[in-house]
Amino acid sequence: MSQLLLWASEQGVSDIMLAPNDPVWMRQHGRWHPVSDRDCASSEISYILDRISRQPNASAMAISGQDVDFGFEVPVGRGKRLRFRCNATGCRDRWASGVTMVMRTIPEHPPELAYHNMPDAMLAAFQPDYGLVLVTGPVGSGKTTLLFSVLRHIAQTESRHIITYESPIEYDLTSLPNRRGPVAQTEIPRHLASFEAAPRNSLRRAGDIVLFGESRDRETLKNMTIEAETGVAVYSTVHTNSVAETISRMVREFPHGEREGMAATLIAALRLIVHQRLVRTVDGDGRVPIREYLVVDDEVKDRLIHCSVGDMIPAVQAVMHARGSTLSSEAQAAFEAGRISERDYLMMKKTSGPNPLQGAL
Repeated sequence: MSQLLLWASEQGVSDIMLAPNDPVWMRQHGRWHPVSDRDCASSEISYILDRISRQPNASAMAISGQDVDFGFEVPVGRGKRLRFRCNATGCRDRWASGVTMVMRTIPEHPPELAYHNMPDAMLAAFQPDYGLVLVTGPVGSGKTTLLFSVLRHIAQTESRHIITYESPIEYDLTSLPNRRGPVAQTEIPRHLASFEAAPRNSLRRAGDIVLFGESRDRETLKNMTIEAETGVAVYSTVHTNSVAETISRMVREFPHGEREGMAATLIAALRLIVHQRLVRTVDGDGRVPIREYLVVDDEVKDRLIHCSVGDMIPAVQAVMHARGSTLSSEAQAAFEAGRISERDYLMMKKTSGPNPLQGAL
């Protein structure tokens, strides 16, 4: 298994998948390819899972309905290692139940901030003294990499205490060279029971910057928003399809009677929302990040703070189009520069939503 993972890393593979009665599959530049001569046996996958997860009953847990998240490392030399984020989940194995496992490659350190080629306005808003920064997008769109590049930059340029809550821990910030402040990374549920407990825990740890790897449950959403108003810079990810949907999507986790108040609290705390997708390059040998973003400054807050939750999506869309930072405009620029295909550009334009200003122009 270690040899397979080493080979995959050399080929620039992003994901490895094992499933019963199927070959080993690997994703390279967004496309899946079978890479083994024979199919995997269910017993082999269970055997591998129980050992690399360091949980002797991991395969039994997966088959019984619990998905298993963990990290795995392969040493490749003195002081160097390959890291993988892994998930194991129960699945059908012909007439019985088996386990499927996906392993995502993770570099030891996130790329430097310059790698992402962000505009100055986004870059400045990504590093607030306090407030909430959200990165949204589908699974596998590079949200975590983008966030950790920001945290790397802060750790190497500012004397601030960084705390992260992740499941599992991905990039290793503690081994960054030339850090100027302390970093503590906490894995859920290995080091702390749940993300729900993370906001309260972070308030007791004297953090200047806190990252919550997930913001799904109501309690986490509420508490991290409140924490962002107490002098802490809070970062998190949300699974939404656009910047415009983000506020509405988050407040709909709350009962109807709490939504308007939660929307106002969230808008007051927000500093930046970034939505990112990865699109294949024209030659198919890489992927291009297509982003839209909204800097939530005082002017934007004034425009949104009195909107009802039902009107929030069109209100945010209007602000986005007025400021010219939308997914469709970024995709058009990438297409005109010859970086993405016309098909992908048109698909991106179609899924980025209508321009709410068109009727008025």
